[in-house]
Amino acid sequence: MTEWRPRVAIIGTGGIAHVHVRMIRDLGGELVAVCGRTLGAASAFGHADPYDDPARMLRERAPEVVHVCSPHHLHAEHSIAALAAGAHVLCEKPMATKLDDGLRMIDAAARAGRTGAIAYTYRGYPLIEVLRSKLAADHFGNLRRVGGCYLSQDVFAADKYVWMFSPGTTGDSYVLMDLGVHWLDLVEFVTRQRIVEITAQLSTHQPERIWRGAPGEGREPPGSRTEDGGVRVRHGLEEQADLLIRLSNGAAGSATISGVSPGHPNTIALSIDGSERGADWNQQDPNVWIERSATGNTTIQRSPDALPQHLAWMSKLPSGHAEGYADAFRNVVFQSWAAMRGGHFGYPSFADGLRGLRLIDAALRSAADRRPVSVGD
Repeated sequence: MTEWRPRVAIIGTGGIAHVHVRMIRDLGGELVAVCGRTLGAASAFGHADPYDDPARMLRERAPEVVHVCSPHHLHAEHSIAALAAGAHVLCEKPMATKLDDGLRMIDAAARAGRTGAIAYTYRGYPLIEVLRSKLAADHFGNLRRVGGCYLSQDVFAADKYVWMFSPGTTGDSYVLMDLGVHWLDLVEFVTRQRIVEITAQLSTHQPERIWRGAPGEGREPPGSRTEDGGVRVRHGLEEQADLLIRLSNGAAGSATISGVSPGHPNTIALSIDGSERGADWNQQDPNVWIERSATGNTTIQRSPDALPQHLAWMSKLPSGHAEGYADAFRNVVFQSWAAMRGGHFGYPSFADGLRGLRLIDAALRSAADRRPVSVGD
């Protein structure tokens, strides 16, 4: 595929949007505009011409690709507008806050003849592809168990407030929408199996938090005033989810997803047991994986030579030279852009994003009804 330098716009000015800027520039894209909630926010963000009206930005700048980094509840609105304007879309996860919105996004992409991709960043690690290939080749034997976690300390502080706690911004879930969707996607991506049943238990450890208008807290939510000028908010969303899963081949497993786990800035891990051997991978040490057997364990380093030939491009550095989050993120953006040009690189699509919403919906219904729930397609 020839080099492509698309005209790109970003909608949203939060922390993740800065990461997208870096990836766009690393891959040679031209960032032509940034749209924020206010013109001041877009101007302070920098990097490109500021806007506070997505429709005007799309009309005046005519980007070929739009990266949607706005709050969750705006993903559908902004993606559909970009598609209707003729742009391809790379949308942050979760795809939307409601299944119906995800379906509307897929329909909009089909009607526009454009590609819709989801920023499932953790797919971009080379060792994730290695494990996926080894599972497909039955290196581990028959798959029996998939476990792991996504642990974060993002809201460990008892009164810390983030915009996702504001009513209507993140759907009916916090950690599943923000963190768990990544882990669930990795399970299905790596194993090539569907999760057919979920049993979920949700925990809200700190239902009352204080909004103070700091960066990342969003607009003032409804609540009662505190003496220091903050707003006391009762949010009711889970900060921890414990999941039991059953895969389509009969394998089972479990995971804890938490935003209140001290000492875990961002720990996403996969653990696999097969009938012959097992494997463990942790995103905080992404350049190694552990192969387990009944006679002992082996630590295996990332090596470009271990990748299938058609995926050799994913690993740019020789063994012993660490590749990390930014490299994985860039790989996913590259795959998505390649698909937008008609390339044959696998990429996380809108269909994958909708699948994540279905899995979360099943988990939420399971927790509400206190029973296992089947997951449909």
